[in-house]
Amino acid sequence: MPLATALQTRIVNLTNEHWSAHVHDRAFTDLTSGKEPGHRMADYVDDRTTSLLKIHLDTRFEGNRNGTPKLRSMGDVWVHSERMFNPINIKSGLQDMNGQPNLVSMQKLLDYILNRRIDSYYLLIIKFSLTPPLSHKTFLIDVLDWIDFITYDAGPGQIMLRERDFYEAHEAGYDVPDRSLPAKAEILFDLFERKLEDLFANRRTRLHRQKTLLQSFRNTDFTVDQSAMSFVT
Repeated sequence: MPLATALQTRIVNLTNEHWSAHVHDRAFTDLTSGKEPGHRMADYVDDRTTSLLKIHLDTRFEGNRNGTPKLRSMGDVWVHSERMFNPINIKSGLQDMNGQPNLVSMQKLLDYILNRRIDSYYLLIIKFSLTPPLSHKTFLIDVLDWIDFITYDAGPGQIMLRERDFYEAHEAGYDVPDRSLPAKAEILFDLFERKLEDLFANRRTRLHRQKTLLQSFRNTDFTVDQSAMSFVT
């Protein structure tokens, strides 16, 4: 079962209260005053928010068979609700920076759904504005509900969030479609299959190109030819 509605509200409230109180802490402002503040503060915000949820909620880390926490779990923390633990992936960034951040491995997400280990995958996003006065916005979503706003790159194998489209839809009061879990799994698999086929076709084209070059290389004497290159000072 997905996170209970009251629990989702509590997670958002806890996160908002914490960062409203600590956004001016020296440790945070030091991270955000240098170059690439979004990258610099990411681990800090992740660790602090994870600790916050563990203090106030019934949580676990996903474990290995030897009892140690998995280093590459799909959830930064797993929150107990409705007789099960739900993965929450914590992401932070700057409000004026909208890209396509990596969320989770497509194969791992499909594996966990199809093996009936999860029925939701939560994203807790904390977006900061560094323009005085410092402020933040918090979003908690089930990625499977917002599946229309993801994309997938079969090369690295990562699902990514189309941030600009997502935030625009969220601010406009997007009406989340009522889909069953099997329907969501079908959408994920269709995207997975289509992007893999595109990748295979691209790799075949690259293979053919290199084979053609190699054949020409074999059939001619080797001399360096830089006529197609340009050099600048």
